[in-house]
Amino acid sequence: MATKKSTPKHLELDELVVQGGAAPITDRVNVEPAILNGMTASEAQVIGLVSLVLCLMLGAFLVAVTGFWQALLLVTLFGPLAVLWFTSKYLAQIKRNRPDGYYSQAMHLWLSARGFTSCKFINHDGYWSLGRTLPFTLASAFPVTAHEPPVQVKVLSTARKATSKA
Repeated sequence: MATKKSTPKHLELDELVVQGGAAPITDRVNVEPAILNGMTASEAQVIGLVSLVLCLMLGAFLVAVTGFWQALLLVTLFGPLAVLWFTSKYLAQIKRNRPDGYYSQAMHLWLSARGFTSCKFINHDGYWSLGRTLPFTLASAFPVTAHEPPVQVKVLSTARKATSKA
């Protein structure tokens, strides 16, 4: 009785990749995985904590106004879930066809443009300068054609002359 030699799963996947049947998922290694409509776990934690605090304050306000303590429970339990769901849908629209980390970098640039934080990116708009002049010109000293005279180059020294006051 002949038995079929079994191959490990990773070798079968490698063969599929070589044949073009499957794509390697190497771009997912350095990215936090999405857990809810494209929202990562760290985003969900921040949004969940902020919405929990806001819903707790809203529930306390409703208890003070209506006197029903059940409103605090309902708003505190279901409010953050609803906020997480709709925020994940909104973030999915923002992230669509953008590279990983795009919106967090865009938020950082927005905050730094308004002075809330220092910018960690180079955001200079204008010419770059060395802060000094070069002691030579970038024009060629050789004639372009045989009929043109050579270019006269005036070299300016960048060293300052010592002046003495006597």
